[in-house]
Amino acid sequence: MNKIKRSRLVILAVVACVLMGFASRLENWKRDLTSNAAQLDADSPDPTLRPFNLPIPLQEAAERTQNWVGGMSRWSVESIEGSEGTVILHVTRRTRVFRFVDDITIQLTEEAGGTRVDAESKSRFGKGDLGQNPRNLRELRKGLLETE
Repeated sequence: MNKIKRSRLVILAVVACVLMGFASRLENWKRDLTSNAAQLDADSPDPTLRPFNLPIPLQEAAERTQNWVGGMSRWSVESIEGSEGTVILHVTRRTRVFRFVDDITIQLTEEAGGTRVDAESKSRFGKGDLGQNPRNLRELRKGLLETE
């Protein structure tokens, strides 16, 4: 086999591996290729994509969220707004390879016995997010619940 054919086969193999890597990360092909946003929804069939409660006061939940985001690579707190009984954090997350920015809005609401967490993640660029926005929300949920 000559060098040109061999190099074409190597390039084809690399492209196939990259495409298989992308395809393996898609959980819901229809959603992941056509939607660039996700939110925690009480009616979601996926329990990891539902709003959740932290059994701590609002201010402590806001500090926990800020600390968790601050400790994560590629995540950063852009702004914090507060009103009576609610704190809203505007957070960004950059994807690993192409450095696309996702905007994440986290709303913390004071409730009896703790704080309710609602969140939305939206890509700034593209028609589909390849499932990154739901992954952002799951990562947020896991991180806040595990720091208890």
